[in-house]
Order: sequence, then structure tokens, then C-alpha cells
Amino acid sequence: MCALASAAPLTAQAQTPIVLPAGDAPLVRVMMRSGTLTIRTWNRSDVQVSSLQPVSARSFKPEAVARALTGSIPIFSTSVFDPAGQITLPQEEFALTPLSAGPHQGIFVQAVDADVVLTLPAGTALLLASVQRGGIDVQDYRGTFTLLLHNGPMRLRNVSGTGFAQVARGPLMVFGSQFDRLRARTAVGNIVFENCTSRQIQVSSVTGTIVYDGGTFQPGLARFETEYGSVALGISRDAQVGAHSSVGRIYSIVGGAGVRSGQTDAQVGSGRAIVTASSSHGAIFLYSGTLRSQQRLPAEWRPLAGFAQRRGPPRPQRGRIH
Repeated sequence: MCALASAAPLTAQAQTPIVLPAGDAPLVRVMMRSGTLTIRTWNRSDVQVSSLQPVSARSFKPEAVARALTGSIPIFSTSVFDPAGQITLPQEEFALTPLSAGPHQGIFVQAVDADVVLTLPAGTALLLASVQRGGIDVQDYRGTFTLLLHNGPMRLRNVSGTGFAQVARGPLMVFGSQFDRLRARTAVGNIVFENCTSRQIQVSSVTGTIVYDGGTFQPGLARFETEYGSVALGISRDAQVGAHSSVGRIYSIVGGAGVRSGQTDAQVGSGRAIVTASSSHGAIFLYSGTLRSQQRLPAEWRPLAGFAQRRGPPRPQRGRIH
């Protein structure tokens, strides 16, 4: 799909919905410099692009899509700065799962500085979105995706399938979603999952705290790791968790299982899903269910109090888009 972006110049359109026939299972690529990207689905075979600012859009035939599509998506390295210096997320390769049977029409959307609402067919096979500065808000998408945001908040609601979600600087919030395979990471920013189900999941942050609250795990592998933040996992019966804190701060209130002060490693649970949680400089918190359901949290758990409140979505800043 990267090759589609440079195939030909696009004709800008402004302040009016753009509706492109896309078939039932298109491949959609979005590139924006700044602004909020809002993605929804509907039971139509068209892609609709709405914005109050200029936006470009173009469709490609399935033959061009088939030539451009490869078996993986490169996720290039990116860097941000904080008071401690430069933080770099290294390059990774995201392997695509086999897409549904074609043909797959291609849609390419581009904006420089705009708030965009993108409505996709419910059967969209692949979504690739990249925003430099602003926000990404995705709801009710089911398929394969890569979502890249350099600066700003990202929110996923009722999303399912296989995907890669990255925020260099900003929070990543995921609610009520189900993943066969998910890779999620931030450099500077917390990652919060609430009421999610995962089969294979890898989540990492350099400075952020990771919270997996009120979720479940299907038999598979799950890995949560942060360098300078903490990891908090709401444990259900379907998982066995191996926890590691290099500084020896592991706290557990799961079924009365105790963890000694200063202990660097602990095992909790006995389910078929294998979960690991680690922090180089922070703490590991293990509990049953949700943070909101805990009646009396020990004093050491007070840093998690703010995560018991639901985060709001990123909001467009230039007025309402119809």
C-alpha cells in the first residue's frame, strides 16, 4: 500500500463529503500531518470522507492494490524528546494475516491540516493510518490495521482483529475490544486497556504505565513491559502471570496470594494463557477484576487511583463535522 501513496497527484476537495465506491473489502490508507482522524464503519460499500478543511482522496483498482501489497508492513523508527533526552522506538516489521478473499479496492486519503471523519465499509480488510500531530479515534472496526500517531491521544473502542497501534508521545486507550493479535507501544505515554479480550498481545512503553483492567486472556501469549513506568494487570481465572520488577516492587491482591517486599519475581494464577509483566524501574500491580471494584487499596497502590476513571476521546478542534 505504500506504493499507492506516490502513484499520482491527488485533487484536493474542500468542505464537502467525498464518497468513493470501494467494494465490500477495501484496503484504506490515510496520511495526515495534523488534525484528528475519526474512523467509523457502516453497512455500505462506499468510503465517505468528511472534513471542514481540504482533503484529498483517490481510489485504486484491485490490480494496483495486489501489486503494492506485501506480506508485512514496516513500522519505521521514530524519536521524541523528554527532559531525560531522546527516546527512540526502533523499527519493527508487522506481519499481515491473510486477508479475506478479494478483490480489494484501494482508497488513499491525504490531508495536511484537517479534522477528518472517515466512514468505512464494515468489511474493510486493511486500514493503514498515520497522523503526525493530533489524534486518532477508531470505533467498531473489525479487520487488520496499523495506526501510527506521533503526538496526541489514540482511542480504540469496540475494535477487533489483528493490528499494530503506536503513539510516540501521548496516551493509548482501548475499550471493549477483542484481538487475535495486537502489538501496541508508546515512547512517552500511558497505555490503558479496559474490558478487553486478547489471544496474543505484546504491549510496551518506555516511560508510560500500562494498565490491563477488567480484561480476559484467551489461551496464548501476552507480554507487558515498561522501562520507567509500572504495569497493572486485572487478573482473571484464565491466566497465569509471571511478574518481574528489577527494583523489587511487586504488589498482589489476587486471591490472597502474598508477595514479599523486595521480591523481584512472582507467579500468580494458573490459567492456560501465559502472561508476563515486567518493569525495569517501576512496580508491578496484580489484582482481580477491575480497579474500580477494589474496596480498599493499600497505600502503595495510590498511584493507580487515576486509572480507575475512564478517559475521554480525542476531540476535533475546529468545530463539528457532519
